[in-house]
Amino acid sequence: MRDVRGKGLMFAIEMVDPATGAPSSPLAGQVLEAARERGLLVGKGGVHGNVLRMAPPLTLSTEEAAEGRDILLDAVRAVADQA
Repeated sequence: MRDVRGKGLMFAIEMVDPATGAPSSPLAGQVLEAARERGLLVGKGGVHGNVLRMAPPLTLSTEEAAEGRDILLDAVRAVADQA
């Protein structure tokens, strides 16, 4: 991850190749799929297709936010372990 940015509940994570620092659309896609398999839907975008986007509903509870955080971290770790 190069950058985490956002405003309010909307935020994004920029994924880059750990070796080169170049934008990595494949890495973002792998994390997106790993998150989806765990029940968390995220979007992918950005000029290079390497940005994961989250925009939870305004009714998001603290518990749901923590669950989403844990799923996202697990997905990132799972993809990192495969590399």
